[in-house]
Amino acid sequence: MAKQRSRIAAWVGGVALIASASSHSAEIEPGTILNAANLDQLSAQTLDGKVLGDLLTPSQVRMIREHGMQMRLRHTGEIKTDERLIEATQKYAGQASVNPETRVLEGHVSGMPFADIDANNPADGIKVAYNFSRGSWYADAVDYNPMVFAIIDGEKGLEREQRWRFARLLTAGRTAKPHKLEDDVVKYEVVLNKYPEDTRGTGVVTVSYDDARLPDVYAYIKAVRRVRRLSSRAWADPLSATDLLNDEAFGMAVDPAWYADWKLVGKRWIMASAHSTIEVAPEADSAEARFPMIDLDNAPYWNILDDWEPREVFVVEATPPKGHLLSKKVQYYDADIYSPMIHWQEFYDRKGDMWRIENCNYRPTLRQDGTWSQTVTYVPVIDLQRLHASIVFAAPEAESFLNDASLEVKDFQPQAIPRLIK
Repeated sequence: MAKQRSRIAAWVGGVALIASASSHSAEIEPGTILNAANLDQLSAQTLDGKVLGDLLTPSQVRMIREHGMQMRLRHTGEIKTDERLIEATQKYAGQASVNPETRVLEGHVSGMPFADIDANNPADGIKVAYNFSRGSWYADAVDYNPMVFAIIDGEKGLEREQRWRFARLLTAGRTAKPHKLEDDVVKYEVVLNKYPEDTRGTGVVTVSYDDARLPDVYAYIKAVRRVRRLSSRAWADPLSATDLLNDEAFGMAVDPAWYADWKLVGKRWIMASAHSTIEVAPEADSAEARFPMIDLDNAPYWNILDDWEPREVFVVEATPPKGHLLSKKVQYYDADIYSPMIHWQEFYDRKGDMWRIENCNYRPTLRQDGTWSQTVTYVPVIDLQRLHASIVFAAPEAESFLNDASLEVKDFQPQAIPRLIK
């Protein structure tokens, strides 16, 4: 009798396993659009052999179910990497380190600072952050002219548009030679307003240093045609009537040493947009023509249909310093060491409640020097508490200049702001 019960139990277990495998065996066709209507059905099916429900973060499920987010599903695609970046990373492997007392990056010459991320070591979270912020994977030089902002009320629709010129020059850790342009400066950034006309001409230059001191920030005051130095502590303030903070541009614009803690939670797979198909048309005559990808006809008026694929990521919890508007960030960095894209972020307010969502959408891009990298196409930042959104679009490919050899340090001095507004 005992043997019979054992055989029955084994048979029942085998049937359960077969049923489970069968329920997960349906492979989703590329091009399928995931939405609220089919979320439950598709969650049990697989994409690239992975159960779709396991690929979605809880916040992604919330965005699909409650806010109309959609994903056009595709297979995981190839990420192209600059061979010089790989060679530099291998050449200088082991030289970079994080000072345990100051959390300052030391010894980094070129390439990615850390190719040895241990997903089981929580302390490696800061290494992941330094790879993103100090590795030259994106570009040594960036000039988007213009970036376009769509500011959206989730109940009323498109509120306003802005255009900004954004330029950045790495002066340390560069892939190109010389790897270092100045002794203590890490990078220069210029942000210049081009539209609307009443604010056109205002601009800010930020100078970041390699010893974790707060940056020097200079503003051009159009009314008096003068450059004024601002408080360095503005690095985490809200960005000019948008839903972003200054330290969130293109995913993250912060020196990791400024944060209180970085904890590497582990490794997992999520859905991410690494082969985005979106292009903005800033010179078109109507909002519908400038933003044909945004569903401006249906609440919450910010949704964009794009390609999403399974990507393996490092999950990092970042703790900002006291006084910051956030209590915590949960970040999902691509596990490709040479393309540490931040695909998805959750921002929590001081009470610990989820406040905003940010997702960066990327595409393989041919840069001016003939090399490839992953670069941002657009970044939606969605305030779930106010039902409000800001979508930042990089310039069209024809107006994006990456690794442009003509950009020099002199172009990023505070006195250069007026002539850059064009």
